[in-house]
Amino acid sequence: MKSEVVTYIVKIHPLFLAALLGILGIDLLTLYSVNPYLAMKQGIWELVGLLVAGGILMIPYPLFVKNARFIYGLVLALLFVVVLFGHRSHGARRWIGVGWFQIQPSEFMILALILFLTAYLLRNGKDVPMTSGLFAGGALAALLPAVLIARQPDLGTAVELLIIFAVYILLKGISSKVLTISLIGGLAFFPVAWEVLWTHLHEFQKDRIRAFVDPSSDPSGMGYHTIQSIVAVGSGGWFGQGLSGATQVRYQFLPGAQTDFVFAVFTEEWGFAGALLFLTLMAYLIWFAARTALESRDQVGFYLASGVTGFFLFGFLINALMVLGVLPVVGVPMPLMSYGGSAMIVALGSLALLLNIRFYAKR
Repeated sequence: MKSEVVTYIVKIHPLFLAALLGILGIDLLTLYSVNPYLAMKQGIWELVGLLVAGGILMIPYPLFVKNARFIYGLVLALLFVVVLFGHRSHGARRWIGVGWFQIQPSEFMILALILFLTAYLLRNGKDVPMTSGLFAGGALAALLPAVLIARQPDLGTAVELLIIFAVYILLKGISSKVLTISLIGGLAFFPVAWEVLWTHLHEFQKDRIRAFVDPSSDPSGMGYHTIQSIVAVGSGGWFGQGLSGATQVRYQFLPGAQTDFVFAVFTEEWGFAGALLFLTLMAYLIWFAARTALESRDQVGFYLASGVTGFFLFGFLINALMVLGVLPVVGVPMPLMSYGGSAMIVALGSLALLLNIRFYAKR
């Protein structure tokens, strides 16, 4: 079985493999310019992620959906463990583990929610009509972990979960009655919900929103991130400043260079040409995911691949627009590029699901 899968990927999808390895190489090169030690650790996580992806390829995708509720429940339990016993760093409690081996359950909830919603919105692999009850159950499945994650605080991942839910609702289709009730209810409770949300936001998250509205109002504070990111992107020019000439990275002007703003680092170093290369590779992976959904032989494969497509598409868009100052800094990582072991494993595992759907569809 293992040799069949490897042969299938290499012979049938060499462009997919080349695009993936190209982005992983760009990731390591960019992180090396920021911190060689972080690049080494990221390389280890990439290998772990590839091993996990290989394991996912060995199991037919319907089995993942069959056990989706268990997987979702397990990750949800880990989120509660984080609340009680999680490791705190830089004012956030997001990790569990020992020593340098720390995992971030919130990242794994992204894949768990994709699996759960696929199973929940289908019955025995078949579509069922969208009802108010079905909508409410799906919304609760997304909101519960989103609230727990937002309290860590990790607003970016919480937003990603809600976006994934919205993607599934759009795919599923929603009746005018359910849509009307949802909109009226949402509008009626929006002032209260916003007041509650704003009250529970940490001060730095409020500052990020204020800085997004007017970065120049606090150029040495929260607006500093956005301003320096825009400077980094603009100073890259057509062909970049190179690894040694990128001053924003070299002199550590850009905070979060290895995480939220890794795309800005890469653009400063390799310019518009490098950014265009990365965008082309990422666009190919997103197109591959969307095509997998459209060509899927069953509803299970369609929903799974669509969830992965939404995850990559909106993760990429939010991070890129955040780097350019179009969106506030909410902490959404660039898929396959931002430093972080859990995020890397989830991204590679999600891509493995796409190949899984394609491979087992042909058997």
